[in-house]
Amino acid sequence: MSKIDLSIIIVNYRSWEVLTKCIESFNKWSPNSSYEIIVVDNDSQDNQFNNFKQKFHEIKLIANKGNYGFSSGCNLGADNAKGEYLLFLNPDVTLTKSNAIDDMFIFAVANPNVGITSCRTLNSAGKREREIAFINPWLTIGWLRTFYKLAFSRKIAKKFPENNNVWYPEWVAGSVVLIQKKIFMEIGQWSENIFWMYSEDPDLCLKVTKYGKTIALLRNVELEHLHGGSSRRNPKTIAITKSEVVTSSHVFIQEHTRGINRLTLHLVIMINTLISWILRTLITLPLFWKSIFKANLLTLVMIIKYYRSALIRSSWKSKRLKNNES
Repeated sequence: MSKIDLSIIIVNYRSWEVLTKCIESFNKWSPNSSYEIIVVDNDSQDNQFNNFKQKFHEIKLIANKGNYGFSSGCNLGADNAKGEYLLFLNPDVTLTKSNAIDDMFIFAVANPNVGITSCRTLNSAGKREREIAFINPWLTIGWLRTFYKLAFSRKIAKKFPENNNVWYPEWVAGSVVLIQKKIFMEIGQWSENIFWMYSEDPDLCLKVTKYGKTIALLRNVELEHLHGGSSRRNPKTIAITKSEVVTSSHVFIQEHTRGINRLTLHLVIMINTLISWILRTLITLPLFWKSIFKANLLTLVMIIKYYRSALIRSSWKSKRLKNNES
C-alpha cells in the first residue's frame, strides 16, 4: 500500500447536497499535497449512496453498518486511510482557496510539537466562527462562560493576541481536524464507545494534550462552513441533535471530572438545561403552529426522557451508541 500525504475523511448522514459542494470545492481548489478523499456514510438509508458513488467515482465511499455517530464514522475512515496525516472535515465545509489544505499540512509537518492543526472557519455570511474554546466543563454553561470572559478578558487577550496568525487554544471544533495518523492511532482514535455526537472534539484534544502535543489554530488559513448538514432539517432532527448536545456534555463530565466536582457539574447542568428548555418552549408557545415551537417542545421531551433513562440505566451515555442499542 503506497503512502500519500493526506487522507481527507468526511462523515456523512443525509447531507449529500452540501457534501457535493465540498467535493466540488476540492476539484476546483485541488491541494498540491498528495491526497485521497474518504467519505463514510453513516447508514443514511435514503437511496442516495449509489448515485453519489457514480457521480464521484474518484473518492472512496464507505458504508457504515449503522448510524453509530461521528466518532464511529471517523474511525472507520481512518482504518481505511493510506495517508500519513488525517484531515477530518465536516461535509458542509468547503475550500475557498487552493492553498488552504496545503498550508495546514505544511504547518503540521514543520511543527512536530503540534498534535492537532485546525484553521479559521467562516460561515456563509463571511463571519468568523469561534476561535477560542475552553476545556473546563463549567464553561459549557453559557452564562458562566460569559462571566468568565468578562472577568478574565485581559488574561484571555494576552494569551490570544489579535495580530497573531497562530493561536493555541485548549481545543478546536471537529469540523476541521488535521492529525498525524501515527499519533491518532496511539492515542486511541476518536472515542466512539463514549460519544455519539458532540464533545468528541474536546475529548480528542485532551488525548493529544496528554500525549504531550499542543493544539494549533491557523488564523490566516480559511475554510467556509456552510452549516447545511443533516442536523438542521426538521423539528425531530433538530431535537435529536440538541438533546445529544446535552447527553455529550454529561458524558464529558463523567469521563473527565472526579468527586464532588463531577456530581455538582451534573446537577448544575441538569437544572440549567431543564430551566433553559422549559423557558424556550414557553416563550415560543404562542407560535405553536411553527416549527420553532415544535423543535423546542420535542427537544424538551427528549431531554426529560434522557434524564429518566440515565437514572434507570445508571449511565450518561447515549442509547444511540453501537454498544448501547436496545
